[in-house]
Parts: sequence; structure tokens; C-alpha cells
Amino acid sequence: MKILLARLAKHPLGALYGTLLGLVAFFAAVPAFSSGMWDAALVDLVMAGLLIALMLKSSISTFRKQPSWAEKAMAWGLVVLANILALLPSHDFPGSLSTAFAFSFLICALVLYFSGRLMAVICIAPALWCCVFMPYHEEFMLLLSFPLRLNATVLSAGMLKMFGVDVIYSGTSLTLPGLNIAITDACSGINQLDAFILIAFIVVEILHRKLFLQCLHFAFIIPSIIIGNSLRIVLTVLLYRQLGEVVLQNTWHIALGYVQIILALLLFVGVGKLLAVPDGKNAEEKQ
Repeated sequence: MKILLARLAKHPLGALYGTLLGLVAFFAAVPAFSSGMWDAALVDLVMAGLLIALMLKSSISTFRKQPSWAEKAMAWGLVVLANILALLPSHDFPGSLSTAFAFSFLICALVLYFSGRLMAVICIAPALWCCVFMPYHEEFMLLLSFPLRLNATVLSAGMLKMFGVDVIYSGTSLTLPGLNIAITDACSGINQLDAFILIAFIVVEILHRKLFLQCLHFAFIIPSIIIGNSLRIVLTVLLYRQLGEVVLQNTWHIALGYVQIILALLLFVGVGKLLAVPDGKNAEEKQ
């Protein structure tokens, strides 16, 4: 505890930034709790906690230095930009995002003015997550749902043709001999996206140390979900041809949903292992 307090003394404002973002995240999660979306709210809060913890870890390992006049000027520029965004019309999503971005810019401006550029950069990810994504969680999920469904439909149709299955796709629907499949929001992988983001974030932190590799690997989240969902659809069709309509019932449907998550996660980890190879080579060179 003494060591932690001693390190925190190097940059005492880091605790203030963490507390501020933590409060924003909590109040952003309250509407989700009220509407019964406990699982999504808890996952979002855990993710916010991890991002804030990483920010605090960086702040306590960095001596506080006085920001330069250029950094202070940049901070005032962010304040002006935040005010402009706050004055824009903010009735419906995505127009209302201007207010959310304005609030995140104000927090980053505060950090930039009092703690310099490095801490401001570290603060960007938790600020955007707490101030922008969490308040509009459901809207972002719905926005992502259709592209996920559309891409999974096209990819699964291509895979089925490789297996010799006669299939026609239109929008987010598949037409096969004796079977029509509609890829709905619930089947798009969107329900698992929250948990998958959290797991993927932890995997990225474990596998990589370089920021570039972390960002590159993290960007593979959406392709992993699309490919995993496409494999689930293909597996469903192939099993249907062998076992009949029993595959479309709830038990099978739920089981195949878990298969989708496992396949997507294995794919994501596999890509991470490939990207982590250069890190190992660099470590050997240093030794």
C-alpha cells in the first residue's frame, strides 16, 4: 500500500482522472441496469475499469511534469472544440453524439492542461469508452448489427457453395432447397459482442506489448465475429441436411451459438499468436 501511495505521489492527478471517469462510467451504466440489461452494463463497467486501471498504471509510473505552453494551447483548443460540439443540435442518435464527444474532449483537455500530452493520449481510450460508447451502447450495437449480418450472409453463402450446396442469398437471408434462413439481430453475433470485446481486450494485453500490434490485433474483433458466425451458419445447414429440423430447435440453436463464440475466439487468439511472433524475435535479439 505504501509503495502504491508513493508511486501515486509522482502523479497525484491520475487518481482524480480515474475517479472522474469511473463516475461517468457508473452513471452511464445506470440506464442499462434500469432497463434490465444487467449483463451488458456489467461487461461495460468491467471494460471501463480495465481501461481506467491501465491509465492509472501508466500515470503512477510516469513522473508528473509541467505541461508546455504548446500543450496548454492544445488544451484550450480542445475546450473550444468541445463548446462547438456542445452547441450542435443533439436530438436523436447519431446527432446526440456531439454532446458525448464534447464531454470526452473536455476531460482530455483537463488532462492535457494539467498533466501534459502523454497522459492525455493515455486518457483518450477510457474517455471515449465511458463518455461516448457506454451512454449509447444499444444504439452502437444496432448500428453494427446489420453490417455483421450482411457480411456473415455473403460469406456463409460462399462457403456453402464450396460444399456443393445450392444456395441463393438476398440481403440477410439465405434460400436453400427446402429451407429459408433469416439472419436476424439475435443471430448476428451482436449479443456476444460486448463480452467478446472484453475477452479480446484481455487477450491483446497478454499477447502484445507494442501499441501498434495491440491496435492491429484488436481491429480483428469484427472479422472474427463475422467468420465465426458464418461457420455457425454453414454448420447449421450441413447438420440440417443430415439430421433434419431438430437442428433448428432451441437446444441445437443455443449450442451452435456457443460454437460460434468458441470458433471466433480461437480465430482471434490464433491471429494474435501470429502477430506476436515479431515480439519474440525482438526479445531474442536483445538477449
